[in-house]
Amino acid sequence: MADPRSLGRRPMMNGFQRMLAAFMPKEEDFFVMFQLLSDHAVRAATVLEEVATDFGRLQWAVTEIDKIEHEGDEVVHEIVARLNTTFVTPLLMDREDIYRLAERLDDVTDHTKGVIDRFKTYAVTTPTPHCLKIATLLRQATEVLRDNMHALHELKPGCNPFCASINDLENQGDVLHKEALGALFREAPDARDIIKWKDIYEMMEEALDQCEDAANLVNSVVVKNA
Repeated sequence: MADPRSLGRRPMMNGFQRMLAAFMPKEEDFFVMFQLLSDHAVRAATVLEEVATDFGRLQWAVTEIDKIEHEGDEVVHEIVARLNTTFVTPLLMDREDIYRLAERLDDVTDHTKGVIDRFKTYAVTTPTPHCLKIATLLRQATEVLRDNMHALHELKPGCNPFCASINDLENQGDVLHKEALGALFREAPDARDIIKWKDIYEMMEEALDQCEDAANLVNSVVVKNA
């Protein structure tokens, strides 16, 4: 019978085992970093929605999005550093999967930052109703994507409701994008406004697309490892 005093203790490791453990992947660390990147995407999309609601907060939004984007880059750099020193990747994902997912999640924040940067660069004075509607869809999509990252351990093939929800939001974004462009070409009195807003709408659509790409990548990883 085992000594009750030994229950719950980790067995002592010899020198080789300690060395091996140092190179084994900390699976939960990668997943936590995915969660951090998805948190950054939500924060970025929330800033965009807030400035689209109250354009007087543009300078605050520019400062805030710069900080969020910088923090996200640091997480990606940490993921790359760990991949470069890890011999064996987590069971659920291979090295390429980990990098691609980190890249997709970070791209959501980068494209959201691109929208806010364009507001300032193009000296936009007032956001359009379509801009606010698409910003709200993006914020909703990032929240679903964040839930997806927090449930990564539990996903099974054929059972990822997060992906379906994001696909639906992205489809709604496609419809709004077309409506926005139609209204722009019908109503904008200045060709410069058409150029500005066409670029902004396309950047917003790209951010939604990156949410969908990240969710689809998770789906493919789950199926591959079934």
